[in-house]
Amino acid sequence: MTHRTRVMLGSPLAAALLCACAATAPKSAMLTYESVPDGAEIFEGGKSLGAVPVTRTYQSDGNSSTIQTPDVRAVWPSGAWTTFFTLLPVGSDRVATLQRPADAPGLQQDLEHAQQVADARKRDAARKREFQQTDINRASARCKQEQARGSNGLSDDCK
Repeated sequence: MTHRTRVMLGSPLAAALLCACAATAPKSAMLTYESVPDGAEIFEGGKSLGAVPVTRTYQSDGNSSTIQTPDVRAVWPSGAWTTFFTLLPVGSDRVATLQRPADAPGLQQDLEHAQQVADARKRDAARKREFQQTDINRASARCKQEQARGSNGLSDDCK
């Protein structure tokens, strides 16, 4: 067997070993909590995780193909609340939508809060788009030329 033959036989073996190392089994699962109406605060173990959406990564114990999430409580501004837990397949990425109890008082307050949350998200998204557009404009060839010339009269979109 020549050196070339040994290299050719060794290459597939090395590739197989690299693939085996790269394909390690997942050890966690992700769950994103949402609420209807929007704007509930999520608590886990008595600790606030924040307002929805909240994404959590849960670790596997290594002995099971599923992960039982801890109980979480969704609390709306009116004081209405619900609890939730689930079983997640290891390696999954899921969304859980927690529904406000229909018979809980204060629905109007929670709906108004949900509208405020939606309005704030729209404003944040618009602000983000403006910043992104400013970055795009500043990176344009025209703006770079103006900046390179040291022009004091930079166009508004190049500042």
